[in-house]
Amino acid sequence: MNTKSENSPLIGLDVVPKSKQAEKKNNAIWTLVLASTCVLVMVASQIRSSLLPSSIKQNISDLNDGATSFEEEILSKFNSRKRIHQKPRYTKVQTLSFQIYTGGAPAYTDDGEPNEECINLNDYGVSEDDNPKLQCYLGLDETSLDVERRLNIMSNAVNRAYDVSDQSDDTLKVFMAPEFYFRGKNGAYEFINEEENQFIDEEEGKCSAICQILRGLENMVAQKRFDNWLFLFGTVIGSEKLPKEDSFDYQFYNFAPMYKGFDPATSKNIGKNFIVPKRYVSNLDFLTPIRHCFNGKEGGTCSKWANRTTAMELLDEKDITLAGTLPNPHEAGHKQYDNAMWIQYKDELSSLGYTMIEYGWFFSDGIAFSVEICVDHMVHRALMTYMADVVTGSKTRIPSFTGDLVEWVGIPKRQAQISLVSSAGMDVIVSSLALANGGHIFLQDGVSGDVEPTTTFGTDECNPNEYEFFGGSQCVSRTAVISATDVTFKYDHIMNFTEYKVYPHGAWKEAIEGIFSKEFYEPRLTVYDPLDIALV
Repeated sequence: MNTKSENSPLIGLDVVPKSKQAEKKNNAIWTLVLASTCVLVMVASQIRSSLLPSSIKQNISDLNDGATSFEEEILSKFNSRKRIHQKPRYTKVQTLSFQIYTGGAPAYTDDGEPNEECINLNDYGVSEDDNPKLQCYLGLDETSLDVERRLNIMSNAVNRAYDVSDQSDDTLKVFMAPEFYFRGKNGAYEFINEEENQFIDEEEGKCSAICQILRGLENMVAQKRFDNWLFLFGTVIGSEKLPKEDSFDYQFYNFAPMYKGFDPATSKNIGKNFIVPKRYVSNLDFLTPIRHCFNGKEGGTCSKWANRTTAMELLDEKDITLAGTLPNPHEAGHKQYDNAMWIQYKDELSSLGYTMIEYGWFFSDGIAFSVEICVDHMVHRALMTYMADVVTGSKTRIPSFTGDLVEWVGIPKRQAQISLVSSAGMDVIVSSLALANGGHIFLQDGVSGDVEPTTTFGTDECNPNEYEFFGGSQCVSRTAVISATDVTFKYDHIMNFTEYKVYPHGAWKEAIEGIFSKEFYEPRLTVYDPLDIALV
């Protein structure tokens, strides 16, 4: 597959063939021509006014009115060339974070009994972390019903968030969900084969799992009440079976669907739908399947938890007992997601109204954002992109959207006013921040919802002079401090928030049963007080 697409804005490359010098020259010429035209018209008007009879003056006055309209039209078109992202629409931001456990369900309860959530699912594996435990993916056998349940739970959280949100039009509301929210019982939703439409089959009227997710989220945000909202709906895990001659039999994708809310009665729904691909595979992204017993590590019972998941890689067809069992892609050395797929599907996504956030940077209504998924934050993806762009001449282009307009502009010189991180096993990392002075970073995690927000300093032996932040929902602001004797940053772990139950009348276990594990914590919202957006 040819993945070269040098002029595609969907992969963040410069789509303006002219140089900046040429553009500035053209602008200067336009300015000179327009100024000269205005002067000539004024002089001609004065001469004619002094020499011609009144009857003719009136006719010329009518012509001058037309000329003025023509000039205004030219000026209007000239002024429209200004960057649409320069004037912020909002002065404050309020983040409403959805805390729900999205990790694997434990195979055993705390008292050592088999967890009924996992029995008969046949999708067991071991987490690849410092304290590995036998877990299972949760989900329903019928994929469409599985997606429908997840959308319903998300909708409940969104509606609850709206009820407790700040209603001011000057406040941008940001709803965030954790990584792995959409993944299904096999650990990933399978993409349709390459010959078929990945998102919707218009002729048959059928919708794949990925299509169902995207369409469901689109409908969720297309309401007048969400006109001042931005939604980061966690991530979707997808897998795609490849031709046999390929080096691997499956490739995997982890991406975040992101949306700007809008009023369908007044908006054309342009520049409202976005895809944020995750770049790096974490050791926590997939479970490592059970191929053989662990020699007693799981009490000799691992054979009955034989894995049948398809959310792994390197299918082994020689052993029929391993049918459908694939090893962890991270354990197999697959450290990056197969994001070349997004180039393959970019035309299809564009036709469906989706814009790619390829480099983790974008503007929304004049506000500079960075967005990262879990381990991408740990490896400084947004910051590295910013620095690489600077040293290569600032040629990278990112999307900027306001109203029903989208254009491609440069990465903000003063970095992000707001940074967003959707994760499952990650904290805000000081060395990864790419924030403007006074900017804020918001992180929502899918496995640390029972961790109280705390801050430490100097406790890490490897980084003795750094702050560390913990908690399922985190908000940190950064300001620069420059004096004659020192240059440093000040960090503030924001604690001004209120927590709300998503299901205030109870029955939360029934609501998430079979979709998310009930063995951890109750779904809730962490709603921060509105914060001033950094001025740049």
